[in-house]
Amino acid sequence: MALLNFRPGGIGQSFDEPGFTGRCVEVHTSTCAHCQAITEFPSMRKMHEHVDICRSCMKLVCLSCAGLPCMPYEAQATREEKMASIKARIEDRWARV
Repeated sequence: MALLNFRPGGIGQSFDEPGFTGRCVEVHTSTCAHCQAITEFPSMRKMHEHVDICRSCMKLVCLSCAGLPCMPYEAQATREEKMASIKARIEDRWARV
C-alpha cells in the first residue's frame, strides 16, 4: 500500500494496462467546489498548477471555474430543488382547474 493512502485528501489510482502487470500509479485529487469536476495532480507541490482557490467561498476550484462568479454546488442544488418544488405546486394547481 502506498503512502498516499495515509495522507488526508483524495487519491486517484490508475493501472498501467488492460493485462494488469501489478503497476499502480497514485495521484492526488481535488473536487471542484463549483462544478464537482475531479482534478488530478502529481504532488501537493504542483497542486497550484492544476487547481485554484475561489476568492468568495475560499474553496478549491478547477481551472475552468477559476475567475467565474462564485456558485457553490450546494447552492446550485438548493436552487434546483426550490425550482422543482415551485414547478410541482404550479402543476398541482393546474391539475385542479
